[in-house]
Amino acid sequence: MGSETRRKILEAAKKAFSKYGYDGVSMEEIAREAGVKKALIYYYFPSKDKLFEEVWREALEELENHLFTVTKETNSYFAKIKKFLKSYVDFVLNKSVLNEIIEKEKTTIRFEEKEKWSVLRERYENFIKRVEKLIDEGKEQNYVPKDLDSRAAAELIVNSMGDVPKDQKLLQSIQEMILKGLLNTKTEEGQ
Repeated sequence: MGSETRRKILEAAKKAFSKYGYDGVSMEEIAREAGVKKALIYYYFPSKDKLFEEVWREALEELENHLFTVTKETNSYFAKIKKFLKSYVDFVLNKSVLNEIIEKEKTTIRFEEKEKWSVLRERYENFIKRVEKLIDEGKEQNYVPKDLDSRAAAELIVNSMGDVPKDQKLLQSIQEMILKGLLNTKTEEGQ
């Protein structure tokens, strides 16, 4: 029963945070959405900050699992990066609540000076580094130009895929533009 109630609270918080953002949601609203008393939320999560941290961590973890699981399925870098970008499109279209949580708050988490977001900032930074590592892998295999700034490419991918209208054609066009800009032309044509 306890883990079921905790899960219900987290799901209600996900919906609320995705719709209104951290600052736009009260614990009363989350309790109402979850169908529980506000005091019960505090039993599981000592503060709104802690509840949000858990929601953010889960959303980012699911995004990473969604994106990086497909990259393990192939050895070909060209196929790997295509699957990665296709999975990003899929996540944005089909996991919109989680994507909205990440997109609504990532600027606040990354750039606000508040110490309370340091754990989340570090978690998000690790996600960017994983994308950067994927770009570096392409450089090592001569799929990606050596002089391309891996960090800038990672930021471009993350910021262009997640923060656009949920339009499949538009997202697929962005995916194709990223592929064309990222990969060496000779390598791409050879696939």
